[in-house]
Amino acid sequence: MFIQTATTPNADALQFIPGVPVLGGSEGATSNMRTVEYTSPREGLKSPLATRLFAIEGVKGIMYGSDFVTVRKDSDHPWQLMKPDIYAAIMDHFASGRALIREDSSADESKSVEEDSEIVSEIKELLESRVRPSIQEDGGDLDFVSFDEATGVVRIRLRGACRGCASSSVTLKHGVEGMLTYYIPEVLGVESVEDELESQANKEFAKLEAQLGKTSE
Repeated sequence: MFIQTATTPNADALQFIPGVPVLGGSEGATSNMRTVEYTSPREGLKSPLATRLFAIEGVKGIMYGSDFVTVRKDSDHPWQLMKPDIYAAIMDHFASGRALIREDSSADESKSVEEDSEIVSEIKELLESRVRPSIQEDGGDLDFVSFDEATGVVRIRLRGACRGCASSSVTLKHGVEGMLTYYIPEVLGVESVEDELESQANKEFAKLEAQLGKTSE
């Protein structure tokens, strides 16, 4: 197996392309999954490959696409030291024939949701057909979170390589926001939201920075 790599707009995220189907190519991954992301070792327990990748020092997040694995790392760890272990983990997994995602964790939880409004349906359609493909080419993805009709603001969650990427604000303003406001007049802006774990991590980091600042005075 020859694994290729592709850069992303985020210097701390790389696409690893094994040359075989990734998501949807194993028993544990259903064909209707577009991407699957794990942002912590605990989440990664759902996937044997993710479990092994998270064991590599410096790995912060993993996302599976149709034919790629995006790995995000801590900025303090250089790729040249991490790549050999990542290559080995990916090669060993696909050579073993094991399922990418454990069967007991692959089923989606059934959720009762209200029928989308016409505007929300149009937003989701644009995100799905015009925005998601280009973002996935860079090893990322996004989820629609909500639309506030009172303010005209669409909230989305960036995933994969887009997390922590310096160019994500440009992606939002000139890409997603520009397209949505052009096609759907009711949309006035786009905001990115963090998931609970990421938000908590950022809060703790801010507290630590504040404490270090006080001690250095």
